[in-house]
Amino acid sequence: MTRLPFQPSHLVAALAAALPALALAAPGPSSAYRTDAQHSRVEDATSHGINTVNMITCILSAMRPDALVNTGPYAALVDESKCNSESRSSSANAGSDSSGSAGPTYMTALVNSSRTTNDDPMRVRTWIDQVEGDKAMTIFVNTSATAAPSDSNPYGAFRVDYCGQPSGEPCMMQGFLQGASDGITFFEQENQGPGHTSQKALKLTRSGSDSGSGMLSFDEGMDSGTFSFAYNASLFRRSDGTTDECFSRDAADADTGLSVWRYGLYDSDDGSAVTRSSGFPIEFEAGGTTHRGYMGYWGLSLQGDAPALANGSTVSRVQYQDNADPIKTAYTVLRTEGRLTKYTKHSKKLNQIDKLRFNTYIGDASGLFSGAQSNRQYEMYWDDTANGFKVTGVMACNDNGCQTQALSSEQAVAPSYFSAMGGVRAWSQALGGEMFIPLQGVSGPVASSSVDVIYRSQDLVYPADMPSQLHCISNCPTAQTLTAYFANGSMAQSPYTAGSAFHFGPAASLVSYSTSASTGLLMDGTSAAVTFTDADAASARPQYAQGVRSGRLFTDSAAADCGSMAPGQFCENKIEELDVYYQWETGPNQWNQFAALKDGNNQFVAFDAPLSVNYSVPSGAAYGDYAGKSLVLQYGGYGDLWGIPGQCVSRVTNAPVNCQDGNARYVAAFAIPFDETLGRVSTDSRSYLVKWLDREIRFARKSLLTCQNAGLNLPTGLVLPTAANLVSPADSTSAIYLGTRPTVTDAPRVIHGEVKY
Repeated sequence: MTRLPFQPSHLVAALAAALPALALAAPGPSSAYRTDAQHSRVEDATSHGINTVNMITCILSAMRPDALVNTGPYAALVDESKCNSESRSSSANAGSDSSGSAGPTYMTALVNSSRTTNDDPMRVRTWIDQVEGDKAMTIFVNTSATAAPSDSNPYGAFRVDYCGQPSGEPCMMQGFLQGASDGITFFEQENQGPGHTSQKALKLTRSGSDSGSGMLSFDEGMDSGTFSFAYNASLFRRSDGTTDECFSRDAADADTGLSVWRYGLYDSDDGSAVTRSSGFPIEFEAGGTTHRGYMGYWGLSLQGDAPALANGSTVSRVQYQDNADPIKTAYTVLRTEGRLTKYTKHSKKLNQIDKLRFNTYIGDASGLFSGAQSNRQYEMYWDDTANGFKVTGVMACNDNGCQTQALSSEQAVAPSYFSAMGGVRAWSQALGGEMFIPLQGVSGPVASSSVDVIYRSQDLVYPADMPSQLHCISNCPTAQTLTAYFANGSMAQSPYTAGSAFHFGPAASLVSYSTSASTGLLMDGTSAAVTFTDADAASARPQYAQGVRSGRLFTDSAAADCGSMAPGQFCENKIEELDVYYQWETGPNQWNQFAALKDGNNQFVAFDAPLSVNYSVPSGAAYGDYAGKSLVLQYGGYGDLWGIPGQCVSRVTNAPVNCQDGNARYVAAFAIPFDETLGRVSTDSRSYLVKWLDREIRFARKSLLTCQNAGLNLPTGLVLPTAANLVSPADSTSAIYLGTRPTVTDAPRVIHGEVKY
């Protein structure tokens, strides 16, 4: 029976994974597939209140001060998204954002790691630049470490003090994290506006090699609580004063929850890691300051305080070398105020997507099911046994975003409901994005093994590859309709041309466009660019604040002709069945716009698109409704495999719950196992091995009597740290004052844990 260490502070712990039995070609013992480290974190209600602790340890580790002691100050880039479990959870539930795996979210840090003698502590002085909302600040961090983790002291001996300070203001957030042989102490407070300061406090005491207890308290305004907890080799007990819970620490328990946030993809023969040329770091000068960002397949990502890069700007790619200065290569930025995406057709049969969930927008809900509301997005799936669709949920939106709210009971919908619409237009995470089920003319039961389900892979279209002419019959914007809709005080109902939102329409409603290979723009019939990038005007129309997307665009106008079914009209379902169609989007956000780099020969820098792979989900209860199904996943580069459907679980009980539950959090529905047979994905031409790299473990819930009978008692008399224990490294009168911030002009020596030179 495998036992897992209790990790209330969400600290990373490397696990040794047993190698599976070799069934196919065997990667060697020194291959990356065998040797790449795996990390597990325990996720619990206590972790929710103190995810900052994990962020601190992740960020400090990603700077690699241990590897660059006494080498002088250096710059490091830290990918904030990889250190924030909450951002990972929200991105997993992001829906159909085609950017999917956009570039990293880098913070820039200046680090000075030093140690006077082998008998002195290692001191790390750090200045981190971060943007909090619309306010830029510097996070001052002082770290002192006197002992490394060991078997007798798994935490080591260290203290981290930090202060997030906007220029000329007091600490906006301040805290400390301290580790010693007897446990962990943590406290943080943050100014959240007039009249309220949020606080988190933790005290963890260790009583043995695999036992201990602690207390956590947090007050974040709408979310607050106090927990006491205790653990031994087998069990974990937690109470909030009202609810007392008991959990097993047995990783092999069938009820233990596993979700993976990062996977690696490997060659199935030699076990080498599969890399993708998906992008690289850039830097540029503006206003006497060096700014950094990332240019990748989906475009440009800049740090929050960096000015926008105009078309024709010059940036430098930074290429790192071992033991040598990095090579900097100049490129010219091509940037347009919109972008074109190509959608290429793939297909399965309807019976092959049995139980795979998708989301579809229903305009007129008449006849859908009793109580259905029009103009809503519904979650449903195909039930092959019932030969019909089942509706499971409806999208509910508020100021905090949109989530699927489960219906009180599943509702049946006959295939014929979609007949008049030509079929089902939907989005499915399990199929990699947009999908269409042609059901034109269906009036009764369908032969599901003969009905196609069309799904699409996406590719960004570079200007030189844009078709010379494109046509549109549904949701067709023009320069004039965009300007009129977003005008101050406008009463226009849509940014699209009148009459261009139909499934059937007269030929006179066809909207045609031309394109410009030199500028990468879509031009309407008046030769005006179909763009709109005024952020203030867009914010006044919140339904389009994320950008405006056209309907399906196609190259041959005859391809949309309804033919004998509706002479003289166009049918949108005809476009859905094309091998290729396009969509144009424009807006004020970086992801709405095309950005690329040209080299000295005026040639575009080519980046790899995400690799689409197929995964045959194993059988077994751990895989739920997806057991035995085939899913389409996307691989954007090392650690970046996405597309596994998700579910919501309770922070309190770890059990699946409705996503509208106040304690719900979104996680992947299952984990791909580290196994040479079951953990294998494929393309049309080859197969790859998958290895989880970073996962969370949710303990299996047990009867409270199990903990009580084992003598596991909650602690009493623990004293939590307070603001009186805070010390600011930004205060010039403090003993841990960092001093003057160093000036570093060299390129970053570390990029999220990887020492470059």
